[in-house]
Amino acid sequence: MSNSQNKPVYRKVLRGGISAAVFENTHEGRTYRSVNVQRSYRKGNDWVRMSIYLDHEHIPFMQEALDAVWKFLNNEISYGETGTTDEAATEETQQVA
Repeated sequence: MSNSQNKPVYRKVLRGGISAAVFENTHEGRTYRSVNVQRSYRKGNDWVRMSIYLDHEHIPFMQEALDAVWKFLNNEISYGETGTTDEAATEETQQVA
């Protein structure tokens, strides 16, 4: 199941070199959708692309994490607030701090 050979069934391109694409793959008779979020930028004369692949059910969690980081960076959340509800995630967040 490689997304690199498939064309996306949907793609959204935003400012700042940010894009998201939906890929469909079939495995053992089932169709799966995955999402590729990508940031593209120029480094000298070359284009650099950073990508992350997600299963569609992970999108709300990614949105929540990015929203929390956005709030933190804009001083809407103070240091030490993890905002997590999952014990494993709380432990992970505390280890990073």
